[in-house]
Amino acid sequence: MLISPPYNPLFLSLGMGLIAVSFSVWFKLPRWWFLLQFIFPLAIYLALDSALTPLFSLIAFLALWLIFSNSFKDRVPLYLTNNMTREALKDLASSIDNVRFIDLGSGLGGNVVYMSKLNNVAESIGVETAPLPYLISKIYSKLAGGEILAQDLWKVNLQNFNLVYAFLSPEPMEKLWLKVRSEMLPDTIFVANSFAVPNIEPSEIWQLADSRKTHLYIYKLKDFT
Repeated sequence: MLISPPYNPLFLSLGMGLIAVSFSVWFKLPRWWFLLQFIFPLAIYLALDSALTPLFSLIAFLALWLIFSNSFKDRVPLYLTNNMTREALKDLASSIDNVRFIDLGSGLGGNVVYMSKLNNVAESIGVETAPLPYLISKIYSKLAGGEILAQDLWKVNLQNFNLVYAFLSPEPMEKLWLKVRSEMLPDTIFVANSFAVPNIEPSEIWQLADSRKTHLYIYKLKDFT
């Protein structure tokens, strides 16, 4: 063996961080995840090595829960939509009169605020249940436009919207498609960022020229009636 036990805990932490980043690249997660994945094992090591008070661990746990509580329930982490994707949503909205937009899992509220400023958008709503993102986005929307609701996406009536956007994870897409089919009207559009509906051919696929090569899977409900 090139390196024999006992292993240096710091090097092990750095190694685990690099492995985590590698998986983030493989799964094409947003770049801001890379830093988080790299720092997290190192932060645990430093906390243990510094003999910090248990209160620090409690605060850290609560902070993570406030941000990522949806991940435990729905297996949906916090993904943030980039500006190029918002421009694509604007292009889609240009083909719709009197747009009623909803972001299912609206994170920090950027999409909702952006869409609310478009001239042909009559309503721009986001639903978010993770406590800290909801609080931040609620304040942001009050200041800049749109509306954020502390509501479970599964309890939203999609019949009220003609442009529905979701950037979730592979886990809920099949179930979400059943909801989309049962509630959305024929002249409406459902957009899935990065995670397609399994075994359903989308009406269109847009590949964006951003660093992630984002794919938008566009489902025009008139094609599925």
